[in-house]
Amino acid sequence: MNDKIRGLLWNTISSGLPAAYELEVLRKIFLLNLIIIVGGFFLAVLSSIAYIQQEYLLGIVDLIVFLFLILLFAYLRKTKNYDLIGMIGTIVAGAFYFFLIAYGGIAKTAYVWAFTYPLISLFLLGIKRGTFMSLFLLGMASTVFAVGSKVSFFTSYSIDLVLRFIPAYLTIHLFAFVMEKVREKVQSRLKTSNMELEKAIEELEKANKEKEKLIHELKKTMNEVKTLRGILPICTNCKKIRDDDGYWEQVEKYIQNRSEAQFSHSLCPECAKKLYPDFLK
Repeated sequence: MNDKIRGLLWNTISSGLPAAYELEVLRKIFLLNLIIIVGGFFLAVLSSIAYIQQEYLLGIVDLIVFLFLILLFAYLRKTKNYDLIGMIGTIVAGAFYFFLIAYGGIAKTAYVWAFTYPLISLFLLGIKRGTFMSLFLLGMASTVFAVGSKVSFFTSYSIDLVLRFIPAYLTIHLFAFVMEKVREKVQSRLKTSNMELEKAIEELEKANKEKEKLIHELKKTMNEVKTLRGILPICTNCKKIRDDDGYWEQVEKYIQNRSEAQFSHSLCPECAKKLYPDFLK
């Protein structure tokens, strides 16, 4: 039962991808699904609370974003297009957080959700795009803080809250920036190490193949070549050679038995002249 539950949870959080899939893709899809599931849960709860407290506009917006997250979850599971889903989700989250800051929510507390935006934008979009989106939301929030008392829809915040919100937001952004930067550096080094390791393995395999080829060639040569070594006792008259057992053998027989050489009989010019003078004439 526990294995089935773990398998179901992994299948849900990974959009059906196996655990052996590419790590960076799993990381992005895992983060997206985690944000969607956790965010969707709290949106459903807060939407209900807003309706109970007769904050209908806030409840409707929460419900719309909740339904949108369900669509993103289904689309991500179907297409695995984490880059597109990450960009769309980050933009929608930024727009939703801006609404919460501008509207204020119940007792002007809805702004606190904006503190999660640096983490979402940087972890999903990376250093450059994530920083732009995070600081863009901070700029929009600062606009609300600056003109909140002059625009009827905007909520007016006290200067004490503004002076605490901006440094807190920037601090979270800084931590998220450093964490993502370190992650990218570690991933880059791991990628470089893997490439070097693969190259070393490839060179080792190549060297092993060359070594095996050389050994094969040496064995082949050893099988084909037999070398005669040492001092050979040879008869000064008949030219027979004495073998290791003390027997005398013809030169050609001795060599044939101890090498791959084969003899073909013929006559040298001097012997031919001596043996067959009439024939040569």
